[in-house]
Amino acid sequence: MIGKLKDLTMNRDGTQNITITVQADFREEFDELADKDVSIEIKKYSVHRSMDANNYLWHLCSEIAKKTSKYSTSSKNDIYKEAIKAKGEFEPLVIRKEAVQKFLDRWAEKGIGWFAEVIDDYKDEYKIVHAFYGSSTYDSTAMSKILDYVILIANDLNIPTMTPKEKERLLIAWNKKRR
Repeated sequence: MIGKLKDLTMNRDGTQNITITVQADFREEFDELADKDVSIEIKKYSVHRSMDANNYLWHLCSEIAKKTSKYSTSSKNDIYKEAIKAKGEFEPLVIRKEAVQKFLDRWAEKGIGWFAEVIDDYKDEYKIVHAFYGSSTYDSTAMSKILDYVILIANDLNIPTMTPKEKERLLIAWNKKRR
């Protein structure tokens, strides 16, 4: 959890009170832990340097799935696919009706973000299919669209996210890695 130290007061008995502000909703945990001995570690927040843009995307999808688990059955994979569908890259294809299922199955074998959906009928013997690409193939511009979408959801749920500058550094590194 990310927070900010706000105040430090000294009690007459020599103990100290530390006030910390957090964005996440901590009420449930507070009620569970109030007046109990707890382990505390306070250190400066930093983004793990080893995290790349795709890892960060998956991290946020996982956090969103955890946060919404009380009222949704969406897994981190579902959140990821929703983001890919909303902001990701796809190919519009026209496929013969009898070949559609085989194509859908084969396309999905490439990975979680690689899925295809039948959008509409085309003439009598064809279907229009959108074939989505997994984020591992994206350049920094495409990845930025996906991350912005997932960051927006995370922010709505009070899940801590990177600053725009930190996100930009990830995307620059992502672009270099892709070359």
